[in-house]
Amino acid sequence: MDDQLYAEERKQSIVNMVNEKKRMQVSELVEFFNVTGSTIRNDLRELENEGLVTRTHGGVIKREFQRSVEIIPKSRELTSEKYKIAEQAVQLIEENDILAIDTGTSCRAFVEKLITSPLKQLTILTYDLEIALLLSEKTNYQVQVIGGTIRNGYPYVSGSSVALGLAGFSVDKVILGTTSFDKDYGYSTPNYETAEMKKSLINIGRIKIVLSDSSKINQRSFKQFAKPEDCDYLVTDAHITQEQQNEINALGINLLIV
Repeated sequence: MDDQLYAEERKQSIVNMVNEKKRMQVSELVEFFNVTGSTIRNDLRELENEGLVTRTHGGVIKREFQRSVEIIPKSRELTSEKYKIAEQAVQLIEENDILAIDTGTSCRAFVEKLITSPLKQLTILTYDLEIALLLSEKTNYQVQVIGGTIRNGYPYVSGSSVALGLAGFSVDKVILGTTSFDKDYGYSTPNYETAEMKKSLINIGRIKIVLSDSSKINQRSFKQFAKPEDCDYLVTDAHITQEQQNEINALGINLLIV
């Protein structure tokens, strides 16, 4: 396995373990992962800088919620977890559905899995230019793009014209990405305009499906775009802790774990 990939998987596992157990010692992590103390301390330093854990003398504790920031698209990855989540979400789609698809790597993974699915007759509404082009090249779906100003450095259009343009549509299912999810705060993202666009998507959809890898759970970003109960499905990966599962199930959300 690639060393960098292993390091990222180890750090993700550390976050999941700390979230579940509340507190861990460096010595416990050293023994579990069979690495040196300096390696674990470096991992914890990086995780604290990312706002995912809080270091203590000789160990680490869970953060009650983490603050997420926006990551530029070029540094985002289409991980195996995102593809598993996407594959599960495609199972919720039916022939002849009208879909509205958000922007982001989770939605990109969803579209890639949609393309390879047996579904032939779909209508797609999106403001993500890469997603629209991919669908137009690889399928015979009817694709409608909402116009607006291209956000520099990002593959989608944004602005008030997008939110206004979405208001005239009605769709069966909305596919959404999120930067953060917190059981009390709901779904959120760092960018105000992006949050307003996501709100508009939610308003036109009959069924709302959120794709979120488990690392985004127990986090908050700058702008809320939906309360926990505003969305029907939350699809996530198997790294979610049992405590997080219980908290989300108590909210009445359909939680799908892959």
